[in-house]
Amino acid sequence: MHKRAAFFGKLTILPLFLFVLFFAFALSSCGKKSTGKIQGREIRLGIDRDNAPFSYLDEEKNPAGFDVELIEAIAKLEGFTVKFVPMNPSALQSAVVTGTIVGAMGGIEIREEKQLSFSEAYGSSTLGLLYGDQSSASEQMPSLQGKSILVKEGSGTAVFLESIRQKKGFSLLVVQENQDLIREWLEGKGDFIAEDLPVLEAMKEEIPKIDKTGRTEDYLPPDLLGISEFDLQKEKNSRAGQNIEIFSLKEEQHYGLMVGMGQNKELLRAFVRGLKKMKENGEWEALTKKYALFSSNSNPQ
Repeated sequence: MHKRAAFFGKLTILPLFLFVLFFAFALSSCGKKSTGKIQGREIRLGIDRDNAPFSYLDEEKNPAGFDVELIEAIAKLEGFTVKFVPMNPSALQSAVVTGTIVGAMGGIEIREEKQLSFSEAYGSSTLGLLYGDQSSASEQMPSLQGKSILVKEGSGTAVFLESIRQKKGFSLLVVQENQDLIREWLEGKGDFIAEDLPVLEAMKEEIPKIDKTGRTEDYLPPDLLGISEFDLQKEKNSRAGQNIEIFSLKEEQHYGLMVGMGQNKELLRAFVRGLKKMKENGEWEALTKKYALFSSNSNPQ
């Protein structure tokens, strides 16, 4: 009888002990900040491999650009590291959704998607059109009726223009990367290139360089192979000889870090914290000046 009482007494004490243990653990947890999950981690981050000035591969095939330097600075402030995964821009969304990469950056426009979440905007710009014009620059929007516009697959620009395509009476020519936009336009396959203004400004600087160095036979479409040198040079200069103009469509785009819906919330929180620290310590201002992006008038607060 004495042994049975001792046994049941132990059963009574055990739940009380477990309760005290749980309560002590809860108190210790309350005193800690919820930032430890990101610290010490290596984040696989996809970037658009051809979207200067936001992200691109330099001459040595290393990741470069505003977004690359931005997330590296945030990672340093928040205690994690980044492994960049340069990708075709049209593959970034599916890679995020399937978990092949943790997130993606590189001038990615914030938009409503059932399978995606975004950080707060770190900058904004407007959409524009790049085109060749024999006449002087005009402030009037060029007519889009019956024209063809080159866009990049999966971009916010392509989504917006598709929504107004029938109303405005133009067609879209979809390509994979920025270099495809330039090549197709130089070859006369589209009347306009549509992209964000910073990207178009980078293209405007690149196009004359392409014309100066010339194009190899591999760069030319099949119907131009074998033609005379005179006609070949004439074709090369058909677009580059014009004034390159850029017209703003005044459709605003906001840029953010993209992750899967409901996933990697700690990374999003770290991004916000790091961005705030950069604005406080002067790193943000230095970075925006370096790339001539996101002036104080256009940068979201």
